[in-house]
Amino acid sequence: MPRAAPWLLRIGAVLLIVAPFLPQVETGGQPVGAGSMLAALSAKLGGVERAAAGAALFLPVLTGAVLLAGSLRPGGGPPALRLASLALLLAVSFLLSTVGSLLLTDAAARSVSPSFPLSIALFAVPLLFSGASLARWMQGGLDRQTGAWERSALALLMLLHGLALADCGWGYLSLPLGVQNGTIRPLAGAWIGPFGAVLAAAGSLLPGAPPRAAVDTAAASG
Repeated sequence: MPRAAPWLLRIGAVLLIVAPFLPQVETGGQPVGAGSMLAALSAKLGGVERAAAGAALFLPVLTGAVLLAGSLRPGGGPPALRLASLALLLAVSFLLSTVGSLLLTDAAARSVSPSFPLSIALFAVPLLFSGASLARWMQGGLDRQTGAWERSALALLMLLHGLALADCGWGYLSLPLGVQNGTIRPLAGAWIGPFGAVLAAAGSLLPGAPPRAAVDTAAASG
């Protein structure tokens, strides 16, 4: 299993990258993905709102790319890549926590009914992850961290992101288009992202294989 850990992370990262390009939901008998939804919203939303919707829909692509890059370099890559992972973790935490807060306070005024436990998780979990990450980096610095904690936290945040999209996100995005939430049905593609996030989190949390030099030394001494 230790030798499989990097491959779990890489496979999960690839699934996160490709998930937004797959059909996610079906509405009116038509499959809808991130690209087609963003194209439909472009005529209904302003520039800032359209950019926010695009960032939310394609966030797994950027996160998956950062996770994949960290998995391909020994020790999590150079300090610049580990710093980028931390910055992305803080940005994603702020985004998801804000969404969770809005769902908790604004749900009664909308026709879409999000899951209450998921709304709590969206608000609280990113705050815990971002606070713990900042504490770890302030204590250990760039040179003493491998980025494994940040990668696992990013993967778990992407799990929350995918679950929120499947639960109520597509319903909220469809409101400007006049689509009723009851007519939206998640497809198999809606679960590719969360499944990839689970694999990436498992690959980040499991211990990796020992360095080759250490293995050779142990075999020679035996």
